[in-house]
Amino acid sequence: MLLMKALPFAVLSASLAMVACDSSSDTNESNDNNPAIPVDDPASSDSRNTASYDTLDSRYAIKYNVETVEDLLNCTESRDGNMAVVLSEDAIYQCSAGRWAKVTVVPEKNSSSSITPSGTLSSSSCNETSLISSSSGKTPLTSSSSSESGNETAVSAHCFEPWHGNEMVYQILTGYDNGSETSGYWYSYADDADGGASKIIWPVPATESPDVLDAIIDFCGGVCGTFELAKGSLTYDPYAGVGFNIAGVDENGYPTTVDASAMGGIRVTYTSDITMALELGLGEKMERNIGYDVPFVTLAKSFVATVKEFKWSQFKQAGWGTAKITGEEAAKILASIRFKMQGKDGTQGKFNIMSIDAYNPGDCAAFVPPVYSSSSKNMSSSSSKPSSSSSIVRSSSSGENAVGIKPIDSFETWSGADGMERISTGFFAEKEDGGYWYEYNDSEDGGKSSIIWPEPLGNEYDAKSFLPVIDIYGGVYGTYQLNAGDLPYNPYVGVGFDLAGHDANGNLVLADASSMEGICVGYYSDAPITVEMGFGETKDRELEYDVPLARLPKSTAGTYKEFKWSDFKQAGWGRGEKVSGEQAAKTLGSLKFKIQEKDGSTGNFNIMAVGPYRNGNCSVLSMVPVLP
Repeated sequence: MLLMKALPFAVLSASLAMVACDSSSDTNESNDNNPAIPVDDPASSDSRNTASYDTLDSRYAIKYNVETVEDLLNCTESRDGNMAVVLSEDAIYQCSAGRWAKVTVVPEKNSSSSITPSGTLSSSSCNETSLISSSSGKTPLTSSSSSESGNETAVSAHCFEPWHGNEMVYQILTGYDNGSETSGYWYSYADDADGGASKIIWPVPATESPDVLDAIIDFCGGVCGTFELAKGSLTYDPYAGVGFNIAGVDENGYPTTVDASAMGGIRVTYTSDITMALELGLGEKMERNIGYDVPFVTLAKSFVATVKEFKWSQFKQAGWGTAKITGEEAAKILASIRFKMQGKDGTQGKFNIMSIDAYNPGDCAAFVPPVYSSSSKNMSSSSSKPSSSSSIVRSSSSGENAVGIKPIDSFETWSGADGMERISTGFFAEKEDGGYWYEYNDSEDGGKSSIIWPEPLGNEYDAKSFLPVIDIYGGVYGTYQLNAGDLPYNPYVGVGFDLAGHDANGNLVLADASSMEGICVGYYSDAPITVEMGFGETKDRELEYDVPLARLPKSTAGTYKEFKWSDFKQAGWGRGEKVSGEQAAKTLGSLKFKIQEKDGSTGNFNIMAVGPYRNGNCSVLSMVPVLP
C-alpha cells in the first residue's frame, strides 16, 4: 500500500539566524561587542515576549503569529521578507528565497536594542547579520589582487546571482563575463612577488592544481583554509588572500574591468580568525596609478558565520596613496573582489568565505550585458579554467555517435505519482528506447559509487525497468553511496533519460527541443543535483564533458524548479567550443541528473516530476511517499 503524507508548509534552514543591520555608515570599522539584555524575565512571565515582538510589527513586516513552525504558510515570492513569530520556540522566522529561516532582528542604527531568538534585547550599531550556528571548523577566506583591460558602460540593472558554497557551485555567475567564461572563479594570492613567504594551506588537496578550488569548496561549503603569514624580506606586514574576477580575463591574462554600479555594493558570509580587508580590485595599471591604495572595508574577525553588507559608497581608501578614488567611482571600473588577510609576521589562523551576493536585488530580465572590445572576446583556451575530470559523466551507452537531428513534437509532463515509467518526450527513434530512465556512475574512471534502490529493478519485459521503484515511491527514488575508489576527483552517480533514443544502428538520435523552452523538475534530495544536457559520447568528449547544465539545490522536504534553456550554461573549464543552452536544445540527446559530492557521502533523492518549461507543471508535490 502506498503511504502518503502532506508536505510541511515551511522548508527550514538548520540553526540559521540572521542579523539585519543598518548599512548606511561610512566607516570601515566594526564593533564586535553586542551585549544581550533581557526583554522580560521568563521566570516571572508566561507572555513569551509577544509584546516585545509586537513592537516590531510595523517596522519589520511581522505578519504572522503561529504556534509551531509547521503552522507557517508557504514561503512564496509574495511573502518574501515577511516575518513570523513562532511562539513554541520564542523565535522569529523570516521568509527568504523560498524558505523560512530563524532570524535575529536588529533595529536601525539609532535604535539601541534588538530581539534575539531567545527573546532578549541586544544593543547594536553594526553592519552585519550573525548566523548563530557554528561553522563546524570551516573558516572563511580573503581577498586577492589582479590586473587590467578596460570597459566602462553605465547600467541600471545587474544579473549577479547569489553564490553559496554549500550548493556545490564553483563559479560565481557575475553576469558581467567578457566572453571568456573566466569570470567568477576563485583564486588565491600572497606576497611572494614582493619577497614575502606567506601561504594558504588548504584542508584537502586542490582538484587538479592549486588554482582550481572545486575540491576545497566541496569540502568546506565555501572557500576555506589556514593562512600562515611570513614576512620574508618584506618591509611591511605580510598578507595572503583569495578573490575572483568580475568580468574575467583577456587573452593576455589581465582582468577586464566593468561598470558594476548597479550591484549597489556587496553582501558576504564568512568566518575569520583575524580581521580581513574586503578590497575592490581595479586592475594592475589603475592600482599602480593610485599607489595601490584601493577602496576597501573591513570584515571583523568572527568565529561563527557572519553576514555583512556594504554599499559601494562605504568602501574607502586608507589615505596613503597617490590619488583619490571613491568606492562608487571604483565600482565603475571594477576588475575583482578580494579578501585579504594581513597581519604580523608569524600570524596564523583559519577563514571561510561561504556566500557572496550583490547589495541590490538582481534583475536579469532588465539587465543589458556590457559590450566589450574585441580584445576581450573569444579568449584563447589557455585563459580558461583548466578542464576538470570531476565533471565527467559518461553516456549510458558505449560507442555512441550522435546522428540524425530530429524535431520533438510535444513533451508531456511526467509525474512519478501516476505510476508510469516512460516519459512521453513526443519523439522516439527506431529502437523506441527514448524516455526510459537509466542510471550511471563513476566506475569507468575507477570510482566505486552506486545507487541503492529500495526495490529490485526490472520486470518481465525489461531487466532494468525502474517501474517497481516508481510505482511505490512516486518517482525515481534511491540512496546514493559515493566512493572515490581510485578517482582523483569527487565521486558521482546519476540517473537520466534520452530524449529520442537510438536508431537501428545504436546511434543516439538528437532532438530539437527548442519548443520546450526549458524544463521543470519536481524533486527532493539530500545533496545538490546538476541537470546536464547530453549530446552523445562523441560530442560530449569533444566538449571535454563541459556540457551546459543547471543546478538544483538540495531540498529535504521537496520542491520544484524551472529553467529556461538559456539558464543552462557550461562551467567554463572545458577547452572545447562554447555552447549555449539554447544551442544545445536544438541538438539534445539526453538529460541527466548527477549527484557529485566528497568521498563517503550518502543520502536519498527522488526525481518526482519532469516537464517542459512551456505549459509544463512540476508542482506535483502536495503529497509525497513516506520514506523508509
